[in-house]
Amino acid sequence: MALAMKKPFTIMLLGAAAAIADENDCYRLTSVPFPKDLKLEISGMAALPGDGMALAIRKGEIWIARGLSRGKPVYKKFASGLHEPLGLAYHKGDLYTVQRTELTRLRDIDNDGQADEYLTHAKGWGVTGNYHEYAYGPAIDKAGNMWVALNCSIGKGSNPNNQWRGWSLRVKPDGSWTPMSGGFRSPSGIGTNLTGDVFATDQQGNWFPTCPLMHLKSGAFHGHADSLPFAQLPGATFKVDGELPENLTVPQAARRIGAYQLPAVWFPYRKVGMSTTDILADSTQGRFGPFAGQLFCGEFTMSFVSRVFLEKVNGEYQGACFRFRDGLDCAALRLQWGTDGSMYIGQSNRGWNSLGTRSYGLQRLQWTGRMPFEIKTMSARCDGFVLTFTRPVDPRTATNLRSYVISSYTYPYHSKYGGEETDIRTLAVKSVILDVANTSVHLKIEGLRAGYVHELHAGGIRDLKGQPLDHREAYYTLNRIPEM
Repeated sequence: MALAMKKPFTIMLLGAAAAIADENDCYRLTSVPFPKDLKLEISGMAALPGDGMALAIRKGEIWIARGLSRGKPVYKKFASGLHEPLGLAYHKGDLYTVQRTELTRLRDIDNDGQADEYLTHAKGWGVTGNYHEYAYGPAIDKAGNMWVALNCSIGKGSNPNNQWRGWSLRVKPDGSWTPMSGGFRSPSGIGTNLTGDVFATDQQGNWFPTCPLMHLKSGAFHGHADSLPFAQLPGATFKVDGELPENLTVPQAARRIGAYQLPAVWFPYRKVGMSTTDILADSTQGRFGPFAGQLFCGEFTMSFVSRVFLEKVNGEYQGACFRFRDGLDCAALRLQWGTDGSMYIGQSNRGWNSLGTRSYGLQRLQWTGRMPFEIKTMSARCDGFVLTFTRPVDPRTATNLRSYVISSYTYPYHSKYGGEETDIRTLAVKSVILDVANTSVHLKIEGLRAGYVHELHAGGIRDLKGQPLDHREAYYTLNRIPEM
């Protein structure tokens, strides 16, 4: 889950305020009304057929909101008595949610808008009562399996009632499950891309220098030590021999620990958030703007939505993250699409601080139809990066080497809480090649480093009308340098 704010960030707020002015022109943000007596601490969201949305709330209820696109939704309680549901999915006519102790299937047999059956679909992972033992999901993969992500207990060690904490579990349609990957701290977002591959976010803390986006697959170790005792159990998909090495950088740790899989993306701390949450792939086919197929992620502490472009290099995901939409009422905990292509942002800051004027609620983000001016994609090459833009760029500024500033850095791998950027190096942009349509540039860069974040500032770029980019920074996690 999210982390409390630890340092003032006045400068960052000023930058966010400037960005919001541009963001409002392209993406309209409105607050969705709800009854005053409904404490709408949204912890799960699932789109329903028609103009409906199922909303799980932290205190253990599920509500159905209908008529969202009309601006005056009607709410009806669907289920109650659940134990902190932190996710929701609609699958083959039923709702599924993960409680602390089980994955539950909720059925409305008589179609009266209320759940008649609460069925245990899967259970059996460890629960000790530790405050941090959150369970998230489900996310549904391309084969129809459901994935659950479990917090580590944080401080409980190898308690015998603690099995599989900090692991992802894949649940088959018959309810049987298998541990898949381990090494989470608090994976508060779990979702899929458009091809059905499963991803999770985690929280800065011990073993995580900043928030990551991780591809979940069998045999992957994501980095947190508390999950390792369960790697000795039957069914575990990896093992780590001996104690974890410390005082290394994360790329050094990946070379030393065979199972350790570097995140697909690091979200640099404060620059792209402090507490990354939900994952939502853009399946709107252009109704939400020019980012079809990309991922959007919620941010808890700083109350915004970020954007992620992913690509595969040597068969593994990596890519770039960007700021997208600031100025939310509250912490962005869950994201979901409406039938019209609007993004609905479920919010709750229960237990932690967040920016904004409210403690919970629901907001709607709509594309106005005006094309934003953004770095659409940042793709790695053997000699640099290719940037594509959402609008044609001014050739004079796009080919000016001084329009770009790029640096690279990595992070420490250690049991301490968080970690600063380390081994920082400014890189030289040697040349810029602009395509004939004025919509992409190939930056040839000297000194690319595998395993490092490459931070780009493109403050000099202008479009054909002289306007700067809405967001001028991009952060590419270059785990692997392409061969070509």
